[in-house]
Amino acid sequence: MSTATSPLPSGDALTYEFVGALRRLWWVPLILGILWVIFSLVVFRLNVHSVNAVGILIGIVFLVAGAEELLTAGAVRGGWRWFHAIVGVALVVGAVLSFVHPGNTFFALASIVGWLLLIKGVFDVILALSTRDLELWWTRLVLGLIELALAFLVAGDMTKKAAFVLIFIGATAMLRGVALIITAFQLRSLD
Repeated sequence: MSTATSPLPSGDALTYEFVGALRRLWWVPLILGILWVIFSLVVFRLNVHSVNAVGILIGIVFLVAGAEELLTAGAVRGGWRWFHAIVGVALVVGAVLSFVHPGNTFFALASIVGWLLLIKGVFDVILALSTRDLELWWTRLVLGLIELALAFLVAGDMTKKAAFVLIFIGATAMLRGVALIITAFQLRSLD
């Protein structure tokens, strides 16, 4: 009996090759992370009256996030590939619309953030109250109450909405940048 060899590498060889490729590209998330941190610092320097500038920055965030999702869609397999592709295309479309109507983008995002805080706050309060048998249930309750307070704080006053959106975008970009920098060094240390 002859043994046929497969033209494809074994599972271990594929894993080793994949890890090696990730390790060689550790600098990509490092550069992206640094750019996100720089972007967050630019956002934190804006004032609430530069609505068009913020709308354009939101467009840039959408464009970069869309490109990241499309790159991820190219790297994953199965059903998640389509999910990442759809999200990537939606973000790119959002970026184009942000560049065309930056003022409208800003006000729409400010309203959406307020509603998201309201929905998330209600959800967290209900979840906390329904899981009181857990030891730290009250932490989710406190988080939900803070989210509700922020939702009502930004509900009507456009200046407060503008300031909150700037802080929200800046903090999100900063956290994403730090996460990418940590990921870069984790990839670099892979064996």
